[in-house]
Amino acid sequence: MDKVNGAVNRSEDQDDGEELIPKGPHRYTLPSLRYTNICIGVVLVDAIVSVVLWLTGGNTDYFVDNITNFHLKESVFDLAIMASLKIVSIVTILPILENTSYRQLDEPYNRDLGRRNTLLHILLKFFFLVFLAYSATKGGLILYAIINDSNYERMHAEYNALVISAVSFSIIQFLMTLFSGRSMRRLKVIRILHRYNDAGEEIDKDGKPIKEAVNLKRLAKLAKPEAGILVAGCFCLIVSSGSSIVAPLFFGAVVDAAQRSMSDLTRTAIIMLLIYIVGSIFSMFRNGLFTLAGQRLVARLRTELFSHIVQQEIAFFDTTRTGELCNRLASDTQVLQNATTVNISMLVRYILQMIGSLALMFYLNAALTGVLLAVVPLVSITAVQYGKFVKRMQQQFQDRLADAGTMAEESISSIRTVRSFSGENKVSKTYAEHVDKSYQIGRKLAIAGGLFEGIVGSMTAGAITLVLWYGGKLVYDNTHGHHSGITPGVLTSFLLYTLQVAMAFALMSALYGDFMKAVGASVRIFDLLDRKATVPNDGGEIMTRLSGRVEFKDIFFTYPSRPETQVLKGISFTVNPGEMVALVGPSGGGKSTIVNLIERFYDPDSGTITLGDRPLTELDPQWFRQKVSMVSQEPTLFASSIKDNIAYGQDASIEKIEAVSKEANAHEFISTFEEGYETLVGERGVRLSGGQKQRVAIAQALKMDPALLLLDEATSALDAESEHLVQEAIDRAMKGRTVIVIAHRLSTVRNASKVIVIDKGVIAEIGTHDELLANDGVYKKLVLRQLNAGAVNAADLAAIREQITKDEEE
Repeated sequence: MDKVNGAVNRSEDQDDGEELIPKGPHRYTLPSLRYTNICIGVVLVDAIVSVVLWLTGGNTDYFVDNITNFHLKESVFDLAIMASLKIVSIVTILPILENTSYRQLDEPYNRDLGRRNTLLHILLKFFFLVFLAYSATKGGLILYAIINDSNYERMHAEYNALVISAVSFSIIQFLMTLFSGRSMRRLKVIRILHRYNDAGEEIDKDGKPIKEAVNLKRLAKLAKPEAGILVAGCFCLIVSSGSSIVAPLFFGAVVDAAQRSMSDLTRTAIIMLLIYIVGSIFSMFRNGLFTLAGQRLVARLRTELFSHIVQQEIAFFDTTRTGELCNRLASDTQVLQNATTVNISMLVRYILQMIGSLALMFYLNAALTGVLLAVVPLVSITAVQYGKFVKRMQQQFQDRLADAGTMAEESISSIRTVRSFSGENKVSKTYAEHVDKSYQIGRKLAIAGGLFEGIVGSMTAGAITLVLWYGGKLVYDNTHGHHSGITPGVLTSFLLYTLQVAMAFALMSALYGDFMKAVGASVRIFDLLDRKATVPNDGGEIMTRLSGRVEFKDIFFTYPSRPETQVLKGISFTVNPGEMVALVGPSGGGKSTIVNLIERFYDPDSGTITLGDRPLTELDPQWFRQKVSMVSQEPTLFASSIKDNIAYGQDASIEKIEAVSKEANAHEFISTFEEGYETLVGERGVRLSGGQKQRVAIAQALKMDPALLLLDEATSALDAESEHLVQEAIDRAMKGRTVIVIAHRLSTVRNASKVIVIDKGVIAEIGTHDELLANDGVYKKLVLRQLNAGAVNAADLAAIREQITKDEEE
């Protein structure tokens, strides 16, 4: 039971005798193990024991006679009815009493609640006092008759046990009602406080989100959108199960009809055939509908899971391996298919089969049915323990499969590196080790499954053998003058029902193991579905235009995957519209991190980044990323056509694609291909050269017509000819736009409006190329290092030497 409260409610934390008010969103719940549930549980046990003892007492004629010829001291039908009335009474009164008492905790001066509460307490005690008085009176009369009446015909042992059970339970239940008042007042003490953050996630005392438990109930909710198909499947299931339940009854009738006449035999056989045909037709529809629901569920779940994965912040992918995510999409979702649809239909089918068969078995012979049910508790305990083991091992099994899939994905995607280092044998050995780990867990599951099937099968076979022997004895008695009501046909029907119940119970036990496998496999899926991105991917303000102005104000940043290393330490600078700003400095200083923060791949630890005079966190990421384009040093293309790669992220006509390709110096080489813009580039663009990939990436950026262009030294890894063509395209792309370029070559830096030197996470220098060259700082050292390495072209070299000589003369 959930109790939702506003901020005015007080928690159970005490300070100098006063209750503290929980801060933020919260609610209260009551624990499962509490007075109300204990009372209902005791009454439920009482009802089950009473009904079982009543149904299993004596033979069928004795059972029927005690109902039709009811006598207070010789029948127990009234006690079974009374046990059922107790269930109705306590399930009706006690929850209302608990809810009223709980409301009274927060409204202690509400007189209406107080009067209603008092009335319910009195009503509860009155009902169970009446039940106690009746059962005690009946028990006393029976005991008196046994001791003093020599003509009293004693009841069967099961009925005497029922009388003792009814009196004992009535005493216990009445004593429990005497503590109702104190127990209701303790609700305030035992209630559990749940706190939530602003995102609606439940948090612990330290403010950390609490994972929602993964269980069968949550697993079943996955199939909610397929409810219509499942309802239709359930209708077909009920009809097909009904035919399975009724068929054995006619099977026995055929045996008895064969002893009477051919006409009875023919008529009964035809009826039985029609029952089987109807059952088969509806079974066909049942199977098709549930399988269809399973296929739809997996398709929808994979789509939803993939969509949820790609919405996560970039930091998530820094710590999560690609192969593991692919395994969740492929393998784990497949495990859930049957568990949430087909297996549910089988579970319902077996439950209906068991209930229907047991009802008819009680009708045929209650004593024989009681013999079969004796094995149920043993099988149930075994199934529960097996299910717990399977749930734990299946989760480990899926994790090891994910490890193997990750390793395979990395090796295959980097096959050129593997081949160049002759690492085929090494990666094969590593993959085999991962597969072996999953195999070892799978072996344990196989052994446990075999043992479980053997144990359940042995217990079921023992119960069937016992029923067969006892039923054969009753048939023998019936044919030798001792009327037992069991004919060969009745025994045949009963044995078929026994087989049905045994098979259904065994398969239900195996289904429990399958459900636990699905729960174990779904833990990781729900982890992904429940995870909320720390950097939102949508929502925020959409401006009419973006000026291209960028400002960093005292930015500190640490990568979530490397919390021990602070990358940026108080960075502040401004880029005005139309400016070209170069970020230079030693490798690892934080230049690429600045670009990542502008794209809002990450949020800074502290400080503010503004884009177009508005804080970046207030803008809609989907919108502003359409206004910002980035060309990286090693662009990654998708395994599709050149046209699709250029148009990626925004619909574009072929005319626009050709126009931006010409501007990026790409149209000429694209036209030389046989299929032109429809040419496939291969995985990650492997069919194109480095210069060609770079020009396609520039065309891709120009297609967005960005207000802000981010360049991560797009020419540093190219040969001289490709560098010239790409640099020409970049120079064209920069016109009329704000540009931030990560520069490693001085040819790029000389034309910058401003040069920002980043060293060890701080800004070491800011100025133009000539101003910084005049200083004896980090920038000049970088220039001299490139001069010594010969990494500067002739024109730049002459200009730099002239500037250095001039500075030295001054």
